[in-house]
Amino acid sequence: MAESIVEFFRNIIGNDYITVLIVSMIPFVEVRGSIPIAIAMGMNVFVSIGLAFLGSIIIAPIILLVLKPILNWLKKFKIFNSFIVALEEGFQGKADKVMEGVENQAYSQKRILRKKMLGTYLFVAFPVPMTGVWTGSAVACFLDIPFWWACLVIGLGNLTASIIMSILSYFFAAYIDIILGVIIGIVLIAVIAFIVKIAIKMSKKKKEGNDDAKGNSN
Repeated sequence: MAESIVEFFRNIIGNDYITVLIVSMIPFVEVRGSIPIAIAMGMNVFVSIGLAFLGSIIIAPIILLVLKPILNWLKKFKIFNSFIVALEEGFQGKADKVMEGVENQAYSQKRILRKKMLGTYLFVAFPVPMTGVWTGSAVACFLDIPFWWACLVIGLGNLTASIIMSILSYFFAAYIDIILGVIIGIVLIAVIAFIVKIAIKMSKKKKEGNDDAKGNSN
């Protein structure tokens, strides 16, 4: 499997380094998929970490700066409104999980900020489904973490995830096919689960809207 995946990208892109950069930019894949592919290509482990980290972290400042303005703009259009609201609820739900227990404690603003930063770091650092730079950046937005602090913790989390994946890929190189297979399966499941979750939220919102409309008409 590893050889087939490597050859697939080599035939399309033609450059191993650019391949790793591009793969690491893909949501849900990021360093989880790009580092095993880089190792399978025969790249040095440090080069693999560097390329995967660089490609995946590029999106963080963009999301932090434009996510909320874009979502607010799209909500003005009826065709996008239910989808955007469902998407926001999903991100807010993840943000709320990061802050569990804090609302019941008399924490100072500095301690709350540290809690937000630690939660975001851990969210990005462990390369498991539905985490990573893309979702971590969105969570940081909904936690209202200041831009540069958010960039710092997301960067550190992404570096940690890169190191974890490089260790797994390097020391278990003999099982790279299994690693890639598991990653591909997890990514597909995560994407499908994400789509289904958003679809369910949209359906609920639409039903609530219809119920409200019926109530007003009565």
